[in-house]
Amino acid sequence: MNKSERKKENIFVRIAKYLIPWKGDRPGEIIRKIIFLTAATVLIVTLSIFLTDTLQRARTNSRDEDLANKFHTDAANVSVADKTIHINNSVPNTSSESGESSEPKVKRPVLEQFKPLLEQNPETIGWLTIQGTSESYPWIDYVVMQTDDNDKYLNQNFDGQKSKSGALFVDCNDKITPEGEPANIVIYGHNMASGEYFGRLPYYFNYGFSQEDKNDISFYKTHPTIQFSTLYKSSTYKIFAAMMLNTEEEAGEVFEYYQKHNFSGQSDFNEYVAEILDRSTFYNPDVNVKYGDNLLTLSTCMFGYGDTDLRFVVFARETRGGESPEVDVSRAYANPNPKFYDLYYSQYNYKWEGRKWDKSLLVGYDTNS
Repeated sequence: MNKSERKKENIFVRIAKYLIPWKGDRPGEIIRKIIFLTAATVLIVTLSIFLTDTLQRARTNSRDEDLANKFHTDAANVSVADKTIHINNSVPNTSSESGESSEPKVKRPVLEQFKPLLEQNPETIGWLTIQGTSESYPWIDYVVMQTDDNDKYLNQNFDGQKSKSGALFVDCNDKITPEGEPANIVIYGHNMASGEYFGRLPYYFNYGFSQEDKNDISFYKTHPTIQFSTLYKSSTYKIFAAMMLNTEEEAGEVFEYYQKHNFSGQSDFNEYVAEILDRSTFYNPDVNVKYGDNLLTLSTCMFGYGDTDLRFVVFARETRGGESPEVDVSRAYANPNPKFYDLYYSQYNYKWEGRKWDKSLLVGYDTNS
């Protein structure tokens, strides 16, 4: 072995002896090396996880963008006549709790723009869009899935790959078929910190810690509608409520909004919507609700308002036949006293003062209730 090789070996040996516990090391030196190695291992693992998640998110975002471009291109290529047939075929939903409707059942064809998506994944059920501040940049724009298992798309994407962001999916109890759909369609999605999927849905919340002015509902005013297309029809839904909800009885009352899919009659519908209006953080007189309206519910997780499991939920009702899809937001206003839950009351010195909203928001509601 020549002198340069011995010198090279000595360098590596010296580095190893500096970093790794070595025979003859003092106890303090051994402890220092163990702490360093532990910290280095944690850093490497953390960086690996971060890089893996970042790459996965980049691939997922790219895939979602490709799907959106394809879907909207195909939708734009559908003839005006075909669009008119499907967009205007919406009728008030009078389904009962059993899901049976008094309306004659007509088997609807699949919209053309969904056929390529169905070929890639037959569990495709729809497409959800909330337009952003720029007409060319949708704020939420994703394919929607449905299976018989509400857990499947919590951690699986459209391509069937494991994904922390999962996919948007309709509640398995809300069967959407060629013959029809339930009176209330519930769609779930993850509240991603990076903003994807339903990560921006809580922007509708005007009681946030960072928002000093609880009367500021400017976000709702710039995003008052939702476009949701099932396989069989395209509709505009007008947002009429948004709220933060508790899901654990230990923290107070639990409003099980996700359990209501159809209604047994007008009183059942009215009381359900009244419970929603109690909790909504804003109202808009231009978007009232009445029995027979088809509802859309968007649900995601919420964080940071007491040690309990929270949801943030947005409620909308379908544009009625002959009604303009446009929303007048000039009269919209914040609810000065929305209903929350016991833990919120105790931690934030808050008290609900009872049902005081304008009864005209719910057409046909008993004003004595």
